[in-house]
Amino acid sequence: MRTLQRSSYMRNVRLFLVALALHGLSSAIYGLWLNLHLLDLGYSRGIMGVLNALPSAIALGIGLPAGWWADRVGRRPMLILGGLLMAIGTVGVGLGISPLWVGLGVGLIGTGYSLFFIVYAPFLTENASGAERTRLFALSSAILFWAGFLGEWIGGALPDLFRTFGPVGPTIYAGPILLTALLDFLAVLPLLGIREVPRASPRTSLAGWRTQALRDPIVPMAIPNLLLGAGAALSIPFLNVYFHERYQLDDQTLGVLFALTSAVTGFATLLAPAIARWIGRIATVTLTQGLSIGFLIGMALTDQAHLAALAMVLRGALMNMASPLYTEFCMEQVPATGRAAVSGILNLTWEAGWMIGAALSGFLQQQYGLVSMLLSTAALYGVGTLYQYLAFAARDRVAVAYGKQVFRGQIS
Repeated sequence: MRTLQRSSYMRNVRLFLVALALHGLSSAIYGLWLNLHLLDLGYSRGIMGVLNALPSAIALGIGLPAGWWADRVGRRPMLILGGLLMAIGTVGVGLGISPLWVGLGVGLIGTGYSLFFIVYAPFLTENASGAERTRLFALSSAILFWAGFLGEWIGGALPDLFRTFGPVGPTIYAGPILLTALLDFLAVLPLLGIREVPRASPRTSLAGWRTQALRDPIVPMAIPNLLLGAGAALSIPFLNVYFHERYQLDDQTLGVLFALTSAVTGFATLLAPAIARWIGRIATVTLTQGLSIGFLIGMALTDQAHLAALAMVLRGALMNMASPLYTEFCMEQVPATGRAAVSGILNLTWEAGWMIGAALSGFLQQQYGLVSMLLSTAALYGVGTLYQYLAFAARDRVAVAYGKQVFRGQIS
């Protein structure tokens, strides 16, 4: 019986990882061309900023209720519904012309993305145990990263391909976006084969679930997420616009640049646990994020395309390589029974910051130009990084010096 159950678990995992890889491929291509698609539709930068903020606004609104709902109806229905909503929404973005229809499509994508990834960690947790679980989380992160790398590499050539064979939508970027809708539809197929893992029915009400989640002492840990999320949203979604307009990089070069950034970031992430064993997790986060801010400022101030591209690659690697360390540190500060709720709230504060930053970025670009968004990001990154160090470095040093814990490096 146990052998049959284990076989069912592994089958679920394999099917989920296939769907995850397809979503990673889809998201990379979609993110590469969305903003240029919106600009080609004639939208103002203000509308572009609002549309980029909309998915985070939706995630902020449905995060906690969706988590409670997932415990009620199960993981499989949420995964399937999330995948379908992402696919349908992407069709709307690719074929829509008016801001209303494109906004509806973006809203469906945001809803589907939230539903899918809210059950990401619970699903993996329930389909693995012990040491397998750690390896599975690392493997799923690696698959998501390499799928994104492949998507950015392939995505760079897609606009030229559609220029050759003819556009299939209102802009030349509609074709690549509609291709991602096909990938999202395909990702639903393996999810249909998942066999739900039986779980005890939760007795906690929605109100009680929310109260219990908010009762955990996570406000100090959530503040950096808010600051860093806002800083990231100010410029990261618009880096394709930045390089396209300031340095006149063509579409294929943009794809290669973003793919290279993903590749270097992935390799750098593998180095973070070793550095943390030497100087501590929070110190590693502070060091790498602090260095990345310097490259971000350099990218804003240089007028040389090759220097800006190099700064972008190094900035991305340094800023992201240690972020899993901070997540792990936060999880160790709360009881095991509260970690899922705390993780959800940390995600909500990031989304709140992202929503604010993405909406504000359009205004900054219109009023002060593209460089202003990069410098504003650097300022928020600096405040968030300094706060992390002042609030948590001493506590982390005590754990490193006296805890004698076996460090568990996770990629995310």
